[in-house]
Amino acid sequence: MEKRIEYIEQEIKVLDIKMEQLIQNLVELGAKKIYDDFRTIMVLDTEDKTFLNEKDKLIRVTVEGNVKVAMYTHQSDPEKKEVMKLKTNNLRETMDFFHELGLDPITRVSAQRISYEIGKITFDIDFFPLIPPFLQIDIRNLQEEGYTLEELLKKLGLENHQVVVMGPESIHQLYHVNYFDAYQVNHKENVK
Repeated sequence: MEKRIEYIEQEIKVLDIKMEQLIQNLVELGAKKIYDDFRTIMVLDTEDKTFLNEKDKLIRVTVEGNVKVAMYTHQSDPEKKEVMKLKTNNLRETMDFFHELGLDPITRVSAQRISYEIGKITFDIDFFPLIPPFLQIDIRNLQEEGYTLEELLKKLGLENHQVVVMGPESIHQLYHVNYFDAYQVNHKENVK
């Protein structure tokens, strides 16, 4: 199991993108495609969402070849939100571990992601079934790569798009979709 240190998440989401034009602009800037596949994304909690509602924490398990586990603290406050991430190779062992802690999938969704990279900047285009696609940009290395956020958005043709700092659960709310209801799973359902 590989552990990453905790950090304040520095990702923005750009909403309502036009995928074909965005990809063309990324390629013109020299971006290289690094990922294009479907991911299974699960939120883990107790059946009554004690972890999320009482502790303001969210645990997300994403299967995309390997298994990525992310725990977000201060989930409801983007200014304070922190994340700790780790990777594992065995989904069954990971899910058994969380099950023993009383945490099981409360949501499950299959969503396509296409990722590009320019130097140390990653661009992830996410396609959830019930909302328009959005772009996630990890902005930690913008300055090192010679960009300001405003310049980068302009070069990508996104300067007039809505930019938010929130997770997919909150983005769904912007489109009047309750993520937890829309992708809800039965607690007794087996992990696939």
